[in-house]
Amino acid sequence: MPETSIAVLFPGQGAFYGRALADLRDEFPEVGPVLAEIGDAARPLLGDRAVDQLFATRTPDTEQLLREAPEALQLAIYAVSTATYAVLRARGLRPNVLIGHSLGEIAALVAAGAFTPAEGAEIVCHRSIALREAGLGDAYMAAIGTDASRAQRLVDLVGDPLTGIAVENHAGQTVLSGRAETLDTIGRLAAVLKIDFARLKSPYAFHSPLLGPAAEKFAARIADIRQRPLETTVHSPIIGRAYEDADRLTELLAGHFTARVRFGDTVRELAGTGVSVFVESGALDALSRITGRIVESPVTTVPTLLPEAGGAAVLRQALDRLASVGAVAAGSGGGSSADQLRAALLSDVPAEDFEAFWNGRGVEVRAFAREAYLTYLGAKEEEPSVGASLNGSANGSVNGSANGSLNGSANGSVAVVDRDTLVRQLADIYAEALEYPAEVFEEATDLEAELGVDSVKQTELLVRVGNRYELPPRPSDVRPAAYNTLGKIADLIIASGGSA
Repeated sequence: MPETSIAVLFPGQGAFYGRALADLRDEFPEVGPVLAEIGDAARPLLGDRAVDQLFATRTPDTEQLLREAPEALQLAIYAVSTATYAVLRARGLRPNVLIGHSLGEIAALVAAGAFTPAEGAEIVCHRSIALREAGLGDAYMAAIGTDASRAQRLVDLVGDPLTGIAVENHAGQTVLSGRAETLDTIGRLAAVLKIDFARLKSPYAFHSPLLGPAAEKFAARIADIRQRPLETTVHSPIIGRAYEDADRLTELLAGHFTARVRFGDTVRELAGTGVSVFVESGALDALSRITGRIVESPVTTVPTLLPEAGGAAVLRQALDRLASVGAVAAGSGGGSSADQLRAALLSDVPAEDFEAFWNGRGVEVRAFAREAYLTYLGAKEEEPSVGASLNGSANGSVNGSANGSLNGSANGSVAVVDRDTLVRQLADIYAEALEYPAEVFEEATDLEAELGVDSVKQTELLVRVGNRYELPPRPSDVRPAAYNTLGKIADLIIASGGSA
């Protein structure tokens, strides 16, 4: 392999947030045609309502889609990954290998040229319809904080052949899938053994024997979709090797329903062959963080689309990082934008001073500009009430005082995060500390009652949060139980004037 070998990772379940598609569409011209192609293909299968949500200014969040429109959620995850890759490709990224995680394998095969974006959308839609029609009963997926060997012993102890290991991520996380009653029992056993256990945001029990009937329906639905020669290597964590042109891809995709995902083995194997840069093409950074846990030797992980400060800004930063290792053209990220902004806003500032400022605060400036623009749009649609302030309301306005000043510390540091973003940041902090997937942390999730985080650990994490956001000392008579959800902790940070 070349000196800098690059793998692109395509995430699966949970890889979405409400503005992900709008962040891409608003900032990158190549995204519009891709999303239009996906929408046109999906509309006859899912209907106008499901598809139209993808083109709204703000798509419903993951929780709402999971409850009300799981088929639209699956399409949205695929669309984000495919559109993000279109941006990376347009700016010169030519990876050595592509890796999909579960649902992400469809996007990976599209990226490799085996299917068009429209055909990939058809496959995703038929996949969802087959699952809905199969009537799979009460089942779910759960992450358990241990390796596959120990997880298998727990499964064997319960003895349900329809429940088992779905995904092997790393030594500290395995995903189980199967019947709800069985997984509930395993969860109680895990609690006794002090092993973390958390239900995942997935509409079905993927990668379990329960999906056998759905796999047959899925295979029949997509049998006539024609595949093309692969232009880039796609290594499958499910079949344990690279796909070949002789493979019948639609049959293999249907077989994924009941097969295990060995993501950890695949990443270790590719890192061993010299892959040193792993780029996540999709929303959030779950695969980037997992990859960092898997590979012992130093590798570079590059998430591309995060809700903090607007996904477009993060993607531009990712492009700059890739340019620094020669993976994309220099200037394809945010450098040229900084030059234009200096000329427009601070032309009297020396270029080197502005560059230092932009490198340190560019994300914050972009975030403020976006939030101010959203506030402007909201004001145009609805006349604001007298004295209305910019304090982080549902339209995404800036968190500040009534005169529009930014909420920051005395030294002028800027807290650009709104409450939703703050909850997301807290989810990442708690996920890293507790080795849970970040998606299990919702605003109202009870840390002790639902996730088993005891008071000692909660106290430790509150101290960590206090340091991170520069909070004043907590009164001695306030117990950690008073802040047992991320929503309450976010409110504490805001009320205390915490600094981002």
